[in-house]
Amino acid sequence: MPVAPRLSKSSLNFTFNQNQFTAMGKGKDLFGYYNDLAKAKGPQSEESEYAGVLFQALLMVGERRVFELLEEADATGKKLQLQASAVPAGKDDCPDCIVLVDKD
Repeated sequence: MPVAPRLSKSSLNFTFNQNQFTAMGKGKDLFGYYNDLAKAKGPQSEESEYAGVLFQALLMVGERRVFELLEEADATGKKLQLQASAVPAGKDDCPDCIVLVDKD
């Protein structure tokens, strides 16, 4: 019966940008924080509305971009907002529809 090779940390060589993974982790944590806050405050709360905005943004542009925007918003004291824009016919994505705005 074959035996699986043992791997150690020294035998694994991965090259990646540590800041990118740190940012994604922080953005994901912020997304979770806002969702937990919305659950605690309940429906019809400002926190619940913001969690809805974040979820819609996630559906529109994907996790990576939303997490990046959340980190940028946190660093600059802003928040994400959905914005209607005139999108040319045939254009199927609209990342410019999610903008950072000052917190009220």
